Amino acid sequence: MPEKESLKRNIHSELALFSNYLKRQGLKITNQRLLVAEKIFNETSHFTVDSLADSLKDRKGEISRATIYRIISLLIGSGQLTEHNFGENMKYYEHSHSSEHHDHIVCLDCRRIDEFVAPNIEKIQEKVAEENNYILTEHSLILYGNCKLLKEKGSCPRKNQDTGKF
Repeated sequence: MPEKESLKRNIHSELALFSNYLKRQGLKITNQRLLVAEKIFNETSHFTVDSLADSLKDRKGEISRATIYRIISLLIGSGQLTEHNFGENMKYYEHSHSSEHHDHIVCLDCRRIDEFVAPNIEKIQEKVAEENNYILTEHSLILYGNCKLLKEKGSCPRKNQDTGKF
């Protein structure tokens, strides 16, 4: 199956899951909720409310930031969206489409966010939990650092880019 068709099917099933969640909560399935959810389900990287609002600016008259915040809260409640605090008093979000756990590394210069999977780190965390008589149910690891480009070349081409964008 072509990748684009697979993505459409995944988005369709994510929208169905979200619609079912809304029904179970006794909430209406509105065009605004579905539009914002579809935009998020199409996203493959981390985003902020500001970047989401900017990407919906052609519909700005229809969808306020307050509405976007409420929809994001619903998506978090449905388990389809994850909220992260990577510093600078700004929350970032990502679609929880991947069943594989991953961690993050954030550049303190340009605010780039990269994901990584490190099985050895996972094993260490499980061992620490076991040694302390815990059953690990979830965790979040965020590493912070500086781009090597900045150190080597004195500048980072991403530094002045808006990194919370769609």
